[in-house]
Amino acid sequence: MVSKKSVNVIGKCLSACVVIGITSGLTGCSTTMRGPKVDAFIKMRWPSNGTLAADQSFYFVHNPDGIRQLYKKTPGQHSSKAIKLTSFTDGVGGYSISHDGKWIGITAATGGSEQADLFLMNAASGKMETLFGDPKVVYGGPIWRRDSNAFAYRANDESPSDFHVYLYDLNSRSHKKVMSGKGYYYPADFSSDGKKLLVGKYNSATHSQVFEVDLATGESREVTPKNEKWSFGAIGYLPGDDEILVATDYHGDLKQVYKLSLSSGKLEPCLSELADYQVDLAGFDLDRKILAVGTNRDGYRNLHLYETSGFSKMSIPPMTKGLVGNVQFQGSQMLYSLSNANTPGVIYRWNMKEPGAAPVAMTEVDTQGIDVSQFRLPELVHYPSFDGKKIPAFLYVPNDYREGKKIPFLVYYHGGPEGQFRPGFTRSFQYFLSQGFGILAPNVRGSSGYGKEYIEADNYKNRHKSVKDGIWAAKYLIDEGYSKEKMIGSWGGSYGGFMVMATITEAPEIFGAACNVVGVVNFKTFLEQTKSYRRKLREVEYGPLSDPEFLESISPIRKIDRVEAPLMLAHGLNDPRVPVGEAMQIAIALKKRGKEVEELYFPDEGHGFAKEENNLLYYQQLAKFFQKHLQ
Repeated sequence: MVSKKSVNVIGKCLSACVVIGITSGLTGCSTTMRGPKVDAFIKMRWPSNGTLAADQSFYFVHNPDGIRQLYKKTPGQHSSKAIKLTSFTDGVGGYSISHDGKWIGITAATGGSEQADLFLMNAASGKMETLFGDPKVVYGGPIWRRDSNAFAYRANDESPSDFHVYLYDLNSRSHKKVMSGKGYYYPADFSSDGKKLLVGKYNSATHSQVFEVDLATGESREVTPKNEKWSFGAIGYLPGDDEILVATDYHGDLKQVYKLSLSSGKLEPCLSELADYQVDLAGFDLDRKILAVGTNRDGYRNLHLYETSGFSKMSIPPMTKGLVGNVQFQGSQMLYSLSNANTPGVIYRWNMKEPGAAPVAMTEVDTQGIDVSQFRLPELVHYPSFDGKKIPAFLYVPNDYREGKKIPFLVYYHGGPEGQFRPGFTRSFQYFLSQGFGILAPNVRGSSGYGKEYIEADNYKNRHKSVKDGIWAAKYLIDEGYSKEKMIGSWGGSYGGFMVMATITEAPEIFGAACNVVGVVNFKTFLEQTKSYRRKLREVEYGPLSDPEFLESISPIRKIDRVEAPLMLAHGLNDPRVPVGEAMQIAIALKKRGKEVEELYFPDEGHGFAKEENNLLYYQQLAKFFQKHLQ
């Protein structure tokens, strides 16, 4: 327990607790605020996760009340009149509509715990029932059979460490296990007759397998090459069910689309024109006549459409440079979204039979009166790291930036580590840019999107290489005249939070302030306390618990005496991935040394902050913190 004499509690602790250390305070910002307040940026809202049902009803997830819920809009209905379908206290996790549009499978968890329950909603009546609910079990899916009378889902109900695959039959209201074993199994696709199911197994970021299950006999077999460690993701069955498409880096570096024969096991690349780019999105229409593929091009995503009969290229709608997502098909209609630094993720509907027709916006953006069209796109740069390797990064500067002027900068480290910073619409970035800050978002070694070699370049004993990449990002800002020592802030969440702690302990002379959000600080306690179904996957990345000496060597908590920068910590008390004890270890250790630390804990959040009111408080405190220490 923290002594009441040493802290001040601001706001309602039932919602969140802000703990201000003995030597800190949030008053006395030396910078004059300019432009809209941070609240206006964080309150920008737009729908996401759009789906067009068989009856042309449009479903989407939105948060006009501050919490993400499922909504429905009937044909011709204005989005402001959409019907709210769910009212979960902590919001909806995900949903999937049956192909006939009659049923909706919904997942939702409590308080950010990620222990999702599985619900079934009647689309016509809106009546919802709990199919599976257990606070100790994670239910995921569902993947619908093409006749819409059954779906497959995953659950770790028999063993907390392992996900098995189940089939739920709507006619009999019964379920049965169809795939089990040690590890993380998940359903991927049904054959056209519903008699077989593709199941994926995720072992690590660069090793995954695909199996086929005969649902009548229960027999399963691996269809991807055995005894080889490559990444295989099932896209689905091709017409005829004799072949499937997979996204794989098989005997290569970049993931590509391959055709796999289920009888011979032969693998054949399909789209040679995309060979220079990583495929990170792929999916079919219901009839498997059209294939959508997204390629990762320096962080942006381009869309490609093909006819599956001969993989001939199809027309796509006109698009500006950005991140394409939310690709869904319903008959001749295609949904997609587009996001970049000045374009929030509007969802569009486009008729593939009329390729010359303009796409129709299905959603609207609440910009809080801010002219987002004036936001600048970032510049892609490649800075040299400690060994000369060029690291890709996105550089943001304010609209009124003058070359040669040294300004406060934030170096933002993404999570993962097998993640990638991608230049979509980021509300918080735009707020800091409006206040005169610059931002550099590097994709250090270990990031996805650049191939197998790059994503594995930080594994286990190479952990310090990615940390050095992060430090050299700040050095780049200094060397190029953008900023100077102590005017640079370190900021990130999850693995990015570890990067924050690692950079300020390895290079304390550079950073003037730091914010660690839900980050790892002690790899031994993290691996011991993270959810068991995540432990093996994380040990592949960071190193095993059987090597405690190495885990100690990369843990920032062991170098706490090097911290000079004022530190802000933000964490959800229900975090299943990085338990809140990671943040508390750092807070206690720094306070014992009389160092400045500010803490923000949310009792109703997990690995990140989902509720708008919590995000508002977090960003209000973060803005004051960086404006105080970096200006």
